[in-house]
Amino acid sequence: MSSQRDTFIVRLFERAKEDKDICLISVDMGAPSLDQWRHELPNQFIAAGISEQNAINYAAGLSAAGKKVYVYFMASWVARCFEQIRYSCAMANNPITILGNGVGLGYAPAGPAHEPTEDIAYMRSLCGIEIYSPANSEFTKSLVDLTCDHPKLRYIRLERSYPKKLDELYGTGKLSKQFLDMGILPAFPGLSEPPTNNRPKICILSSGYMLGRAHDVYRKLLQDKYEATVTDVWKVKPLDLQHFNRAVAPYDILVTLEEQTLSGGFGSAICELVTDGSLKKSVLRIGLPEKYIFENGNREHLLNTNGLSVEEIYEKIVKFHRCQK
Repeated sequence: MSSQRDTFIVRLFERAKEDKDICLISVDMGAPSLDQWRHELPNQFIAAGISEQNAINYAAGLSAAGKKVYVYFMASWVARCFEQIRYSCAMANNPITILGNGVGLGYAPAGPAHEPTEDIAYMRSLCGIEIYSPANSEFTKSLVDLTCDHPKLRYIRLERSYPKKLDELYGTGKLSKQFLDMGILPAFPGLSEPPTNNRPKICILSSGYMLGRAHDVYRKLLQDKYEATVTDVWKVKPLDLQHFNRAVAPYDILVTLEEQTLSGGFGSAICELVTDGSLKKSVLRIGLPEKYIFENGNREHLLNTNGLSVEEIYEKIVKFHRCQK
């Protein structure tokens, strides 16, 4: 299974061979998928070294000159060049695509400096940016075509790894631009059961890596006779109220599940949409605790010991569900 990073960069390379305006700026020198660019498209590839701020400013200049520019680095370093993204890209309306690899706890056990657990909060504060969190490599590949054909300022949150079940559940196939623009997939195909009684109905909203755990919780809820579904909100910003309302309309309780701290994150974005749209929904936000995680361990261990085990997620939902009766 190819990583989302390699899937994106290899597919972008294919497009770049046909479009000389496509440029890739890399802060990471060690990715094997970059070797093709370095050897075959040296005039369209820039190795910026460890200089995220300079890379963004350089990308903005190329974009202003009409190039289709992509900047790749670890997602944890997006905060390091936030000022440049704001001034040189957002304010100046330069449509570059930022590829942030290893979101959430993806680089565990490297420690909190390498684990961006608040990047959704600060990146969605930028005016005019689009934020995507694809579920698997097929979604990622489709995003290459979207960004090439319709350039905008975008932040694409790439998972360093993701649960294999997300390939099995979603299958393969090219996703249309219209489908990607919707930003919402109402439940895993074939897994959603229509509400049938008067009990409160649960919709789990998530994206990326956490969809694997959302699926496990969903199956557990079904086994215990709860009515539930999972909705993949892979386009975190902007959120489309019309499509969102259609996806969650049958459900009384919305549960947001994220590998982020809750302040200003994915759950906050959903709450804002519910409030602004005057949707009559109860919302439960589930995420990481408000702290930097210095504990040593792999991703699964850190999720399990910081409130995001399948059992703890399930118990929080059940408790909230009972309070709504």
